[in-house]
Amino acid sequence: MTKPPLHSLLLRLSAVLLLLLPARASAETVRLLVSIGANVGAPDDAVLSFADDDAERVRRLFIELGGVRTDRAYLLVDPTATAVRQRLAEVAGRIAELRSAGNDVVLVVYISSHARAGVLHLAGTGLPLAELRDTTRQIGARLAVVIVDACESGTLAQRKGGTAAPAYDVSLERLPLQGQVIISSSGPGESSEEWDSLKGSLFTHHLLTGLRGDADAEGDGKVSLSEAYAYAYRRTVAGSSSAGQHPAYAWDLSGTGELILTEPEVARSALIFPAAASGRFVVASQPRADVMAEVDKQSGRPLRLAVPPGRYLVRKRAGESTGLLEVELPYGGQRQIQEDKLVWRRFTEVALKGGYVALRNSALMGLARMESAPISGSGLRFAGGLGYRHTWGSWWALGTLTATGASYRGVALDITERAFGLGASGGYRWMQWALVPHLGLSVELTGMRQSLHRDDEEEIQENLGGAPLAPLHALGVAVGPVAGVELPLWGRSFALVQGQLLLRYLPSRRQPSVRAAGLVSAGAGWRF
Repeated sequence: MTKPPLHSLLLRLSAVLLLLLPARASAETVRLLVSIGANVGAPDDAVLSFADDDAERVRRLFIELGGVRTDRAYLLVDPTATAVRQRLAEVAGRIAELRSAGNDVVLVVYISSHARAGVLHLAGTGLPLAELRDTTRQIGARLAVVIVDACESGTLAQRKGGTAAPAYDVSLERLPLQGQVIISSSGPGESSEEWDSLKGSLFTHHLLTGLRGDADAEGDGKVSLSEAYAYAYRRTVAGSSSAGQHPAYAWDLSGTGELILTEPEVARSALIFPAAASGRFVVASQPRADVMAEVDKQSGRPLRLAVPPGRYLVRKRAGESTGLLEVELPYGGQRQIQEDKLVWRRFTEVALKGGYVALRNSALMGLARMESAPISGSGLRFAGGLGYRHTWGSWWALGTLTATGASYRGVALDITERAFGLGASGGYRWMQWALVPHLGLSVELTGMRQSLHRDDEEEIQENLGGAPLAPLHALGVAVGPVAGVELPLWGRSFALVQGQLLLRYLPSRRQPSVRAAGLVSAGAGWRF
């Protein structure tokens, strides 16, 4: 039997070692975002109202659904052209670091501002659109997506070497994934509209709605670049004044693949529109009535619209009436929008109140509370009571009725105390979080009755005569700040914990009439 040659053994050994070694991990795709909002343009430009808000909305959405980490999402508000150049230079450096570590980088740049004659107007300075295009193409990312929401931004899509697309007839099934994609909110010579009712620009509003799931034509829980652009184009053209705004795009790419911009399926919370639902639905945050999304729901296709955890008012217009549905998602989750649950109000009522209508702004509450002793040395008081609260958006007012009793020793006598309190408080609450903190001012009126029984009452009356000690009565008032937190529970129920620091006036012959007092309350309520 002959031995295999040495080189054959080495080849076999090398093959075994290669099989045992871990396979090299594929490059991780890292996404970066630069979101720019400039309300202030050139000196002769009208100041925009919502460019900064739009930039922040884009930033939040890509963090929420677009796979961008918070520390990789840059926000610039009213920057100069120099500040934008500096930030893009910093991003180029970070892209170089990521690539040297073996990462694959995708960059998204969003700008909302004034523009004219191919130049972005930024805080009194100018940034040529051609410079923005060239900088982002050479920045080092494998793929750069540039979205510009500005007047006459369509000139950005007209560039040498690029391919400008007609209307929204875009097929990106074979979209190359190396190079640059440019999307503009309007064509050459066209204006990009900003609407007060949306508190934002028309194009960005529809783009964000699409990215939240309404543009998901395939129903796979993901929104591709082609789906987002086609959706934003269609809705912008249909909604603009006299159909005078036509988004445009251009690309200069190579390779194959599809770019997914957002994945609504990963959202912590969502609104579910069943297949049978149809019509135009507006989703606005509460209590500040910012429009989150506006969908034209077609019957036959279910829709999952991703939204951040929070509180929402869903509106549906039908003739002279508007259907309303309050949705509580402070902890996330999802809620199905059932049209038979809509509460119908006159359209004029909703319009006059700026889009905010509280359907259940009243609440009944049961309360338990502990307060410091109104009389020195007599111990803590424990009370029960009822409350009624009314809210006007973030403002609130609460009325309470409480009762308490206590027994304690005096000098050679027993004292039984009964007290009733009537309270009123009001203030402001912050509804941006699941737990709702509130702050305000409270006033309390307290009526107190003390019954006195001496240790030797029978003997005293037998020897000295006379009647028992008469009860003592007092009426006091207290005023001070109140602070607390509201915890939403299930359905319309909630829990409430609050503390009060009071300066109390209570007539007394043996202690100061004005004393500091503390009070802690806890309870549960039901909104109606």
